[in-house]
Amino acid sequence: MIPVSSSEFLKEFTIYAEKAHDENQELFVQRSNDHNLIVMSMEKYNELQKELYLLRNKTNDSL
Repeated sequence: MIPVSSSEFLKEFTIYAEKAHDENQELFVQRSNDHNLIVMSMEKYNELQKELYLLRNKTNDSL
């Protein structure tokens, strides 16, 4: 995970977007009001959603 300030993220958006996509890195965007964000590629997001779906179904099947 790469920490970055919101101003740096906005200033160098394309560079950070490429890191998230090409290097499959999550970005931790630090904001001054503590409304922080995580930015990740769609591929990474879909992987996490799939894992959550499988975990939920595994849990439901065992009930």
